[in-house]
Amino acid sequence: MKKAVLILLSLALTLALLAGCAGSAGTTQATTTAEAATSQAETTPAGSQAAASYEKPKFLSIGTAAAGGAYYPIGIAMADIITNTMGIQATAQVTGGAVENNGLIEDGTLEVAITQGPMAYAAVNGTAPYETKLPKVTAMFTGLSKGIFHVVTLENTGVKTMADLKGKRVVMGPAGGGAIKMASDVWAEFGFTIDDVNATYISYADGMSALSDGKADAVVVQSAAPASAITELTVTRKDAVILEIDAETMKKITAKYPYYSEGTIAKEIYGSAADIPVVYLSNMVVCSADLPEGLVYDMTKAFMENMDTIKQSNPAAKGLSLESAVQGLPIPLHPGAERYFRETGALK
Repeated sequence: MKKAVLILLSLALTLALLAGCAGSAGTTQATTTAEAATSQAETTPAGSQAAASYEKPKFLSIGTAAAGGAYYPIGIAMADIITNTMGIQATAQVTGGAVENNGLIEDGTLEVAITQGPMAYAAVNGTAPYETKLPKVTAMFTGLSKGIFHVVTLENTGVKTMADLKGKRVVMGPAGGGAIKMASDVWAEFGFTIDDVNATYISYADGMSALSDGKADAVVVQSAAPASAITELTVTRKDAVILEIDAETMKKITAKYPYYSEGTIAKEIYGSAADIPVVYLSNMVVCSADLPEGLVYDMTKAFMENMDTIKQSNPAAKGLSLESAVQGLPIPLHPGAERYFRETGALK
């Protein structure tokens, strides 16, 4: 009898010891798991909750334009930011520019590119110069630079308003230039077209010479301000005038064309008597809709937090700010970019 009792006590003690060990192991495992989770959270970059939600690519291409333009140095600065802050080997690619870049986003050649607002809008909506819609083109941010629609004339030409241009000799800038598209859109709201003027297609500088020599009545310039060709004209011709856009027509233009915005040229820029109401388009950055949300969030964050690097790369980018980056967007933002701008308060 005593032997039976001893056996039962021994079994009970063994079971108790086993239960204690199991509990200790469970506690140790839970503690280890919690510590691992804490370690992972500590190594996640601040402000990037999506950092672990995507596989970081090794390489990334940013589309620019010809090496002599503003797009290329801006693209180099953007590539340096991605390489230095995210550890992704990013390169700025020389391309045909704003029109081609959207197509290269669509076919997967580029992940990120610089383009014009009107070209991004045309790409997404499948309008000229694109034959079909390019659904992979999404916005990352805008506000890189302002392409202002200048129409320059002299006091003795009789041109006082946009409507006065009908029948006049007007230099449109170089053939294929951005001023032609803007003129077509803007003048339509004044009731006439390029066919209603005697248009010639030469450089802005040559156009200013023609205007000063009495061989042209006006010159159209699409450029950030100050435009060097206009500045040079105002040095010798104090009677130079830049046509303004009246408030009523301005509302029609910005309502009809979401890629144009209302702006002013401060009187100090060209020495005018007053500030000049004008319309402008923005150069912008687009990316592929196929890119993960977390990746685009982190890239957008890197660009905005290193904005000075972009602004210092070329004078055309000096107006970039967190606020301008989302003003007048002509196409929808990529979800990753949208999340970043909402978190920062730039987008309400």
